[in-house]
Amino acid sequence: MDKTPYTSSSDIVGGVPILRVSGEIDIYTAPLFKESIIGLVDEGHANILIDMTNVAFMDSSGFGTLLSASKPLRPMGGSLSLTGCNEAISRMLEITRLNTLVPVYKTLDEALAKVKPLRVEPALV
Repeated sequence: MDKTPYTSSSDIVGGVPILRVSGEIDIYTAPLFKESIIGLVDEGHANILIDMTNVAFMDSSGFGTLLSASKPLRPMGGSLSLTGCNEAISRMLEITRLNTLVPVYKTLDEALAKVKPLRVEPALV
């Protein structure tokens, strides 16, 4: 099986930043994944939705990235949320109980109905 390269892009829907990631998130690509998230935080976004629909695989480095990237958002009342996780990723989120810190939604529409825009002054981030 060929490794799918990591890519990401972001856009804003209804005031909510959506980070769309694809490929594999592993020890090699987790720093890129974290950079993508931190870039949105640095812009002042405190609630960030990550669309995982096209992520084929995520190892412990990716799960660690979710945990570490969500920590600075919590004191601001913000969070990371996920949508479109495959069965293996969803299962690992449940086993590690990371889904108690990072909300997981089945569909993008469901996520957009729940995740509300939250901005903070970038200087405060």
